[in-house]
Amino acid sequence: MDPKNTKKYRYGIVALLTSGNFINAVDRASLAVAAPFIIKDFQLDTVSMGVALSAFFWAYVAFNTPAGNLADRFGTKRVLGWSAAIWSVFSAITGLAQNLTHIVLARIGVGLGEAASIPCNAKIIASNFPANERGLAIGTYLSGIRLGNAATPILMAFLIQAWGWRSAFIITGLTSLSWCILWYFGFKDLSDVKNKAAGSIEKVKIPWKVICTNRALFGITVVKFTQDYLMWMFMTWVPGYLIMGRGFSVVTMGFYMSMAYAIAGISQPLVGLFSDWLIKRGWSLNRSRKSVLVTLQILASTIIVTGYADDVGIAMFFLVLAISAESVCSAVTWTILSDVVPGKLVGSVGGLINSIGAIGGILAPIVTGVIVKVTGSFQLALTIGGCGMLVAAAFLLFVVPSLRLLEELDSKAVQPVGTDISAL
Repeated sequence: MDPKNTKKYRYGIVALLTSGNFINAVDRASLAVAAPFIIKDFQLDTVSMGVALSAFFWAYVAFNTPAGNLADRFGTKRVLGWSAAIWSVFSAITGLAQNLTHIVLARIGVGLGEAASIPCNAKIIASNFPANERGLAIGTYLSGIRLGNAATPILMAFLIQAWGWRSAFIITGLTSLSWCILWYFGFKDLSDVKNKAAGSIEKVKIPWKVICTNRALFGITVVKFTQDYLMWMFMTWVPGYLIMGRGFSVVTMGFYMSMAYAIAGISQPLVGLFSDWLIKRGWSLNRSRKSVLVTLQILASTIIVTGYADDVGIAMFFLVLAISAESVCSAVTWTILSDVVPGKLVGSVGGLINSIGAIGGILAPIVTGVIVKVTGSFQLALTIGGCGMLVAAAFLLFVVPSLRLLEELDSKAVQPVGTDISAL
């Protein structure tokens, strides 16, 4: 670890990543809040709206792995900075849409930009934090996403009521561009600076065969897929479910969604800190990470109760519980990934796993839209999402072996020296 990498420096990194994830979440989740109004204005059915909600993931899936690879090769500062500018601009462009096609194209642009976010974040933490600090660091920066999710329903509801959904997208998208300035002047990639000073960069050949046949990574990928499916069902359709299925006003919907994500935002760093504390108390890495994640997965599966509860209070209790628990799952999963993958491969491997997981984000909005159109209810859709979390828990317990650093990935990477950065 670089001697300049002090605790103060690391705290600064976490603050920047947390704020970046906050604006990332606002731009990502805004369409779900505006969906009922867009459906009305463009005369869409739930299947068509499901396609629009899914469009973000078409580019997100396609570019996650390339974005992670670019971060490994050219540095996280450059890649994340440009990606933030791209997603902010396309989010603003959503407000200019005149039809469904325009919405879809704008969301593809947002997905293209945001594809680099998680792989870059994971690489930065893996490169700068020791194992017993990563749970707190990852939990904290991912809490920015949940706090952004918490703010989005209230923020978008206010903007939509005051100026309409078009202005809401333009205002939030252009405001997000300001973070690029903070990133440019506030983040210094020490590993990238060191490489530039030496006039070289380590070019890594990703051992894809080893990755794709590794039992631990296969299990983690399945876990990521099922968690992402439920997460994106929450983010794309639960606002619509509360308005169309439960008859809530946009303000009441915003209250419950914001409550769930606010709890998640507070819980993520605390759960990460708890997992790190268990390691410091003598628990094995395997026991501390798995026990926490399985508990959260079981709690998230209680979303099934929401679909069948007639009492609004009971339904909303389990809705808030499930959304909060699933949100915290993400932090623990990324912590596990940073624990088992060698640091120089985290961007690329994380990008690949995030791409596969994000396929759940493509499927969830469309499958949910089709189910609602065919059955006239959200019950089956919520049940499928909840059962997926039980599958994730089973894979974590019975497929993923004891957690350890996968040194075989590192040994298969090619590391030529003296390679000019400009040639890459």
